[in-house]
Amino acid sequence: MGELKRKLDTDYVYFAEVEMLLNYGIGYPDLIIKLREKIYQEGLDDSVYVRKTDRKLLQNVHRFIDLLDSSDEPLMDDSTQPPEKWWWHLRSIAKGKHPSLTLPEYLREVYRKRRKYWKQRSKENPYFYINYSHGRDMGFTEGNRPHR
Repeated sequence: MGELKRKLDTDYVYFAEVEMLLNYGIGYPDLIIKLREKIYQEGLDDSVYVRKTDRKLLQNVHRFIDLLDSSDEPLMDDSTQPPEKWWWHLRSIAKGKHPSLTLPEYLREVYRKRRKYWKQRSKENPYFYINYSHGRDMGFTEGNRPHR
């Protein structure tokens, strides 16, 4: 029973950490990546909590990276990890450069739709960016773009 409880706890802690971080800005982004690796090692990839949380993380990857960059221990993509371990490649995912076929099937459609949206928005307005800390996009035009 102890082993089962420990495995159930890992997937739920992953779920809770992502919820707290993305909904309230409270948490440790680097811990989330490490938890996802632990889930992989424990064979919990098919957990309902894990699949739901993976989807949410992918849908909010830019906000997650903003939070990761502002944390005490920002992590970069780890090129030593295979692309199938997508949680180590969140920056390439955010840029739309991650090979979609290396993602689990339940994440491919999410990624493809998001990638298409990011590319379309940047074509429509080259000064477009998303203000992820506030959860809304800021469609800048030539006249009102921020100074660099």
